[in-house]
Parts: sequence; structure tokens; C-alpha cells
Amino acid sequence: MGKMYLRKVSFRRNIFVLFFSFIILTFPLLVECQPEDGVRKSYNVALAVLKDNPDYHAGRTAFVNVLEKNEDMVFTFKLLDAYGDEEAYRKGLERFVNVDKVDLIFTTGTRSTLPAVDVVKEIPVIFTAVADPVEGNIVKSLESPGGNVTGTHCAVPAYSQLKAIQKVFPDVKKIGIIYTKDEINAEIQTSEFKKIADELGLQVFLSTVSKDCRTEAEVAEATRKLVGKVDILIAHQDTSLSQYGRGMIMVAEENKIPTYVSLGHLLSQGAMMSLEINFSELGSISGRQAIEILRDGKKPTDIPVDSSKDYSLTINLAAANNIGLEIPIQALRSATRIIK
Repeated sequence: MGKMYLRKVSFRRNIFVLFFSFIILTFPLLVECQPEDGVRKSYNVALAVLKDNPDYHAGRTAFVNVLEKNEDMVFTFKLLDAYGDEEAYRKGLERFVNVDKVDLIFTTGTRSTLPAVDVVKEIPVIFTAVADPVEGNIVKSLESPGGNVTGTHCAVPAYSQLKAIQKVFPDVKKIGIIYTKDEINAEIQTSEFKKIADELGLQVFLSTVSKDCRTEAEVAEATRKLVGKVDILIAHQDTSLSQYGRGMIMVAEENKIPTYVSLGHLLSQGAMMSLEINFSELGSISGRQAIEILRDGKKPTDIPVDSSKDYSLTINLAAANNIGLEIPIQALRSATRIIK
């Protein structure tokens, strides 16, 4: 039998952790939160993530908060976190459909959402933190998603990101992107960056990590392949870089190369700048979409895929000072936040 693991999760209510174990693999944990109220209408909502990260967690927490604020509704939340195990994740989704018979499934990220689209055919699926749901074959279009799926996308336009990089680092001519090979989300963003970079006269150099990346060392190794070739190192909204991006940052610091990240939580680990989207706001929007479906009876196909325009430019001045890099005063004045 597989080992059982205890994980504590809090969504402002009492939490009960349910354990499931299979002969070959350990089933990802399901966490249940159920208020005691027999009057209000009750709903079972599944929260599914293949491989978690701080931004996904922020979006999921905001989603839950929106639902819990509706006093005429009672929610039971079941959390599936597969820790990157794709087979276990699919089994968890199948359990949500066939055993738990949940009313709605909320997914975070492209890699979490694609299996849900494949497995779940009738139960509404709401997603968040997907970079490009159309190119990723999750919905037919942003305006008319089609089927049982809708949600929020997290794409900050590549043009906006590259122009922000040029504002902060005006001497940049060669950019290096480290990303997860064969991860649809990362591949789409990299392709868009290459297209816009070419239009702006910037050279692009690429280095990849595997989809099974589980260490900072692998990211560091991929980063070293770009040292001496590029003026800046870039990490997208990418599952591996989100968790192990410190590997890129360490190599950048050693070689005095500035870093740009799409995921703001890497700024606290030493990344130098980010034009980031607010994942909590995305989760809140997805929560309101879920209310429209559960309480108001709307179909997912009639709810357009939405996003947030709440972008914030953050500059880590402390990280720039560490490598002796001077940031233009105009860039500092345009920043939403400066880390000193």
C-alpha cells in the first residue's frame, strides 16, 4: 500500500483531511470543509491542482472566499493536490465525478485544467491562471467558451512585458528564456515572446527543463547554458520555474545578469523585476463566475473567459544593487512597487 501523508489546509473553516491509498500509488489528499446548516442550499465544490505554487494558492483562496461570502449558500470544498503525479490527478478527477458527484470543479493552471477538460464532460469546470485557454485547447473562444468550461486567463501581453523590460533595462539586446519543455502553457508564452522580440529587434536564446523537473539544480543547469550569451534571463508563468526558479536567480546573481519573472512571488527570492497580474483578483473573478453557474443557473458556455487588467510593475532595487546595476530614474518612477 502507498504511504499516507498528512497535509493541513485552511479556508477559514474547520478542516477534515480524508485519506485514500491505492495499491500502486498514494492517492492525492482530499480536504473537506463543510459548514453545518440545513437551511441554505448546499453545494459540493472540488478544488483541483496538478502541481501547486504560491500564485495558484492565492487564486484558489480568493475563489473560496468569494463563495463563502454568499450567505444563502453552503459549500463543501474538496481539495485535490497531486504534487505533479498526472495519473493520480486523473484518478482524483474521476473520483470527483463518479464518487463525490461534485457540483463544480475549480482548476488552477493549464496543466491542471487540460485533464479536467478531458475527464469531466457534464459538471461545470471553472479555471484560473491559464495563459492562453484558446491556444491551449481548453475553450473554443474567449467570448463563447463552448461546452462545460469557462474561467479566467492570466496572460499579460508579451509586448507589454518586453516594453517594460526595455524601460527598466534599456541596454538589453539579447534575452534568454528558461522554460519547461512540452508544457503547453510555457510553450505558448515562449512562442509569443519570440514573435514580439523579433519585431522589437531583440535576439532570443532558449534553454529548457523537463516536465518532471523537481529541483533548483535542474533549473540552474539550464540557466548556465545561457550565461555569456544574453543580457537578461526570463522566467514565464511556468510550473517548474514557479517552484524552482530560485535556481535561475542564483546563477544570474553569480554572473551579474538581471532577471525578469512573470510570477511575482519570485521577487522575494531575488528576481529583479516583474510585470505581474493579480492572481487573487483572477480567483475572485472565477468565484463570481461559479456563483453565476450554481446560484443563477447560467451555463459555462454563456460566460465569457475573463481576466484582470490589474498589472503591476515591481522593481527589486535591492537585487539590482547586489549586482551593481543602476535602474533608470524614469523606470523607478513608473513602478507600482519598489523593493529596497
